[in-house]
Amino acid sequence: MNQENPSREVYALIWRSNEPAGRIQEEFDERVPRLMDWLKNLYTEGRLVGCGCGEFETHAGGLTLINASGFDEAKELSKGSPMNEIGKTEIMVWDVFYGDLVENKMIGQLK
Repeated sequence: MNQENPSREVYALIWRSNEPAGRIQEEFDERVPRLMDWLKNLYTEGRLVGCGCGEFETHAGGLTLINASGFDEAKELSKGSPMNEIGKTEIMVWDVFYGDLVENKMIGQLK
């Protein structure tokens, strides 16, 4: 957070698969245990703000929101996702001016 913009900065790691969802389901499923380990590590370090998966119009995708000291650190942390093996992660700085992320029904999977 800087003085000019008092908003909280969160880094959005936006993952998009190389192939449509139906074509990569097996490859995706094979990586889920390693993905959960990566997310658990981010959670344990206090970096994980939120995460989830879904689909773009033509491709599977996911979003991981993290705390990082800057873009370079966010980029380094994003390299840990095994989903990068079957897709690409883009990073967006999200200047949060409102957030009410209280969904935690699956938090047990991160502990």
